[in-house]
Amino acid sequence: MIAPLIRKLEQFQPLSPEERAALEAMPSRLREYRRGEVLIEAGTCADESALLLRGCVFRFKLTPDSRRQIVSIQVPGDFVDLHSFVLQPIDHSVAAATPSIVARVPHRRIAELLDKFPHLTRNLMWDIALDGAIFREWLVTMGQRSAVEQIAHLFCELYLRLERVGLVKDGGFDFALTQQDLAETCGMSAVHVNRSVQTLREKRLIVLDHKRLTVLSLGKLIEFANFDPAYLRLLK
Repeated sequence: MIAPLIRKLEQFQPLSPEERAALEAMPSRLREYRRGEVLIEAGTCADESALLLRGCVFRFKLTPDSRRQIVSIQVPGDFVDLHSFVLQPIDHSVAAATPSIVARVPHRRIAELLDKFPHLTRNLMWDIALDGAIFREWLVTMGQRSAVEQIAHLFCELYLRLERVGLVKDGGFDFALTQQDLAETCGMSAVHVNRSVQTLREKRLIVLDHKRLTVLSLGKLIEFANFDPAYLRLLK
């Protein structure tokens, strides 16, 4: 079930058969989460990290008056909170955007794995650095792109991140984020989200129906969003 993680990490450097086997045998406990259920509460000190196996989760922060800002979206193959291995307490919360399955891996087991396979340390450092690169791109997008460009840019990013771990089929992928989720991700109203999605539909760039997003022309969507995938460190 952790094939997406292995596929992702090998975008940085190939793993040996022993390293892949160690990751596959990594001790963990599986837990299912309902949509909206909180995985991790801000302010807690975790002794384990969550690896997303199925579904979609997001990190979020609340303002003092309880407004929510989604600050990242995690897809299968992502460690939701690997940074908690070295950074405590956690300064944000994590919730399931869709029904999800998560493997909770004890930090002591991660430490043992890295002691035995030092090369994996570089791969996991790359994973954390990639997370930061995505966050910086989100800041640029929110500050400098129009509403419809923000939505198009996010769709491009999710398409390529899911393609990397083998979860894009026939030009599309499962997409159960609501308009409110998108509004809290992009810092805009649900009305602006609706108008932006409609614009992309009218331009024949996407089809969004029955919790599935199909990109009709990835090249055209990338051009429309002025999307540069370099920050995702994709290897072709």
